Amino acid sequence: MSASLLPAVRRQRIVELLVQHEFITIDEIRGATGASLATTHRDLDQLAVAGALTRIRGGATRPPTPRGEERLLAACLTRVRQALDRNDLTTVETALHQALDACTRLRRAS
Repeated sequence: MSASLLPAVRRQRIVELLVQHEFITIDEIRGATGASLATTHRDLDQLAVAGALTRIRGGATRPPTPRGEERLLAACLTRVRQALDRNDLTTVETALHQALDACTRLRRAS
């Protein structure tokens, strides 16, 4: 992958990796996104704050469900509102995809 991926695209890729695997390492994330170590740590920090994952030493695990999915959904919808205010349709699209994925996982968990 290219190191020039947009932050939202990199973070979506990290979330997708966690859907496929229970946990992922920093090296696996870097391999999938092409991001630097510092960028990968920043992405993981932001995803952890949003509730999309749980940080562990050397990587990340899936968030506790369903509460983690609910926080992720809320964070995605907040990003949609903010992006709409900026007329940033690329971010709106990405955040809506993430929100739909969170809804799907919530539905499966119930």
